[in-house]
Amino acid sequence: MDRLPLRGTPFPFGLSFVPADVLGPVIGALYGPVPDLVEACGVLGASFAFVPADAEWSESAAAALAEADVAPMWAVSGPLWPVIEARGALEGLRETLTRPEEVGAEIDTLLDAQVAEVARGARAGARAVVLAEDLAGTSGPLVAPDFAIAELLPRYVRIVEEARSLGMPAVFHSDGDIRPLLPAIARAGFVAVHAGGGLDVDAFERIFWSAREEGLAVIGGLLTVEIVNAVRAEALGSRIGVLARAGGLLLADDGGITTPLEMSALVTALVAARST
Repeated sequence: MDRLPLRGTPFPFGLSFVPADVLGPVIGALYGPVPDLVEACGVLGASFAFVPADAEWSESAAAALAEADVAPMWAVSGPLWPVIEARGALEGLRETLTRPEEVGAEIDTLLDAQVAEVARGARAGARAVVLAEDLAGTSGPLVAPDFAIAELLPRYVRIVEEARSLGMPAVFHSDGDIRPLLPAIARAGFVAVHAGGGLDVDAFERIFWSAREEGLAVIGGLLTVEIVNAVRAEALGSRIGVLARAGGLLLADDGGITTPLEMSALVTALVAARST
């Protein structure tokens, strides 16, 4: 299996979709997305950080992180939701059931842009690619698993293969419970999933063990819904720390951090995890 490009550490940690403007509790004064992200990674001892490919500062961030010995993971938005939203959300979702091949064919027309984004990330110094495609939410699947397995993930092999040809492993991101999709995600060639958005720790742990059975690493575990206060943040960190020591878990936020208070609580959870 391809390996994620992390510095030698028994306890890898990174930042995923954390807005730069919430990093104040970690670094104090804010100066801009690139220097703030790099400084936060240094303070927190991060091995990796997601870089949103569509941000205007993405290439600068990838280069600065790489120079700081933090692996930039180039996060590319998937093509499904633009296709659905062009039809109107309800009609688009309905057509994934009634006209799956037609929706799939339209996704094919957008894949060239994602493949080009992968190449741009490699030129900027990215060390891995994250394909971000929310296929589930807190209340269950957003699209039928059969559609995702038959029409989506086989197409995403193009992105995985482009990344691999450029020396980068590929990670799949989705919120919600994606356990039914994990075998197909592994078959498509992804080496890890970034999971847990919107889920509690019990649900995350079920995803973790299921992913391990498929040979997939898991990124996440520091769950926004569980860090509502310091006591719960510490409890989460202790539990996730034990899970991390089982192997195959790269600690990170779940992509749900939106406030400085939540960022501060995440740090509390991280400290507890590392102390476990």
